[in-house]
Amino acid sequence: MKINKTVIIFSAIFILALILRFLYFPSNIYFGYDQARDAFMSQQIAHGKLTVTGPSTSLPGLFHGPLYWYLIGPIYLLSGGNPIGPSIFLRIANVLALFLVFKVASILFNKKTALMSCFLFAISFEQTQFAIYFTHPALAVLSVMIFYLGGALLFFKQDKRGLILLLLGLGLSVQFNFVLNYLVLPLVACLVIFHKSLKSIPLKTALIAAGAFALSVSTFIAAEIKYHFRTINALIASLHQPKLPKGWDPSITQSTSLTFTKSLPFINARLVHDNLLNIPQLVLPLSIFLLICLALLLRKKALRPKLIYLFIWFAAGSLPYIKDTSTNPIYFYSVGASISLLIFVAFLLTSIPRKFMVISTIALVVILASNLQLVSQTNPQGSLASIDVQTGMLLCQEKKVVDYTYQKAEGRPFAINALSNPAYVDTTWSYLYEWYGKKKYGYLPVWGGRFATGYPGNLAVQTARTKLPADIFLIIESTHGLHDSYISSFIQEENYFTKISASQKYGDIQVQKRYSF
Repeated sequence: MKINKTVIIFSAIFILALILRFLYFPSNIYFGYDQARDAFMSQQIAHGKLTVTGPSTSLPGLFHGPLYWYLIGPIYLLSGGNPIGPSIFLRIANVLALFLVFKVASILFNKKTALMSCFLFAISFEQTQFAIYFTHPALAVLSVMIFYLGGALLFFKQDKRGLILLLLGLGLSVQFNFVLNYLVLPLVACLVIFHKSLKSIPLKTALIAAGAFALSVSTFIAAEIKYHFRTINALIASLHQPKLPKGWDPSITQSTSLTFTKSLPFINARLVHDNLLNIPQLVLPLSIFLLICLALLLRKKALRPKLIYLFIWFAAGSLPYIKDTSTNPIYFYSVGASISLLIFVAFLLTSIPRKFMVISTIALVVILASNLQLVSQTNPQGSLASIDVQTGMLLCQEKKVVDYTYQKAEGRPFAINALSNPAYVDTTWSYLYEWYGKKKYGYLPVWGGRFATGYPGNLAVQTARTKLPADIFLIIESTHGLHDSYISSFIQEENYFTKISASQKYGDIQVQKRYSF
């Protein structure tokens, strides 16, 4: 039986994508507060404690959808609470997006361009970062691709079922990250621009599409009813007051800002840098070159609608940053936007005549080398700081910290305290000790020191210093993003009650054995 050449090439690309996303696994699994919270909440759901709200956003009263928790809960149960299970799931999910990339590029151009698009997606440093990003926005790569696949089918194949995928992808994207509601704007733009290519949508298809959207956002609808339109009220209130992150305190978290006119070019340059060229000085010239190519190709009537579609797709990724003035804009707001760039570059490379193949070969080598360099430099340490602000919270190092405390305690009761982010929250270490520590050593420590209520975690809390066990351990998490004054005041307070008898550092995490005096 003759094997299709396209299938062989796609399979090779699929394997390459898997290799790059599982490179350094499991030592680069990041496990901070968000991951511990997700672990607690998802397993509660898996045990029957259902919820209609997901993780909180930076806007009080506004929440992401809970779908991510419903998906990873059963995986946590199957893996015995081990974060490795959900991490594997997220990395594989990112690779599965290759099928959607291939389909979209095939509709817009041809199979040759589709395979090249898949190759660029497979080696993309940005996509490897989304693959190892261990929380809900990571799955938005799939949902955003479903959204734009629906658009490609509807606008360029006149396939009415595309409307179903469009609205389903929109709803799922909002589930995984509420900020992705901005996809409504490119949807409206495409409907206006490509309305002539649309045939009448049958009532049945329209109803199915509406039903798919309603189902995908049903948790938001239920939450609005249950909590008396809390989300709508929060959005209205946000229009009348400055937006600050939940629990923001300038004495704890560093805060700086940029103007939008500076952050927008930064965002677009980052998409080029993290997908095509790891040479900062050449990012701007390359971006200008690609814009010139786009402008020239727009003169071709047959290509114009497809290139406009890709441009809308790419430009829409900047919309969430209109009010973002931070010096390090959040990485995942533009999730999925760069795939349009990869498809465009793939089209350019596959359009070069065979006699100039050396040009496309050199370009591919440069793109491959740039991405592999970024992968090898960054991925061993986990996610970027613009993805997970508190870098260095790696599961492999955290388990060593837990082991250290038990081994030093030698079976005796002991207390732990942590310089944590968020401040005075035990969620991360509560999960680690409950899942890993208790299973291995048979008992749990108590949490000693200040304690913020209202967060997941089940460690017994003892705030009275005189009642703490003799063995006390202070865990100093990675301090990246924390204000120096907060760090010094926390250590100063601890030194007032205890003294260090031993200390050990695991990666960016320090653990001190202390005693009262």
